[in-house]
Amino acid sequence: MKPSAKAAALARLFLAAALFCALALGAGFGRAEGAKPIAKPIKLAVFDLELDDFSAGGPLAGESSEETARLQRVTALARERLAQSGLFELVDTSASNDERLKAHWLRKCNGCEADIARVLGADMSFLGFFRKISVMEQYLEFRIRDAGAGELLNVSQTDLRGETDESWSRAIVWLIAHRLVEPELARRDLKAQP
Repeated sequence: MKPSAKAAALARLFLAAALFCALALGAGFGRAEGAKPIAKPIKLAVFDLELDDFSAGGPLAGESSEETARLQRVTALARERLAQSGLFELVDTSASNDERLKAHWLRKCNGCEADIARVLGADMSFLGFFRKISVMEQYLEFRIRDAGAGELLNVSQTDLRGETDESWSRAIVWLIAHRLVEPELARRDLKAQP
């Protein structure tokens, strides 16, 4: 490995370790009332959730007004849950003029959401999308990236059945709680024990 490549690799490793430590020491959702947070919450750019429709006719028909409204409601719910966790400070993504963001095509841009998040002043990006195979078969995925290096820090998925507000809401709440917030809080509790 060339000296410059080795230095760059070490810098990326250091940055990833620093972000991991920041997440591990962040403000405490579930802490005793009145307890002070250990560190500042991580600035997180939460982009609007997207729909990746593979159902019969879906790609040709495009997103329905009902699906668009559901995505808006579930995006608001995701932002609410992430903010309530105390782990994150949400960054306003509506301030971006990036056309990729406006086209709701971030899931296909190979990590460009990290660049957009960095420009917005965030430490990390949160991109979520529902992949629709049929009305009954869908799944939800979210990806969290380091806004500086673009590296994936968390990729989580869950299956869901039915295309309803209830199924989509349950999926996002479950995924955030069980694949992001609760594992982080459990890790902190283990570190805090003597």
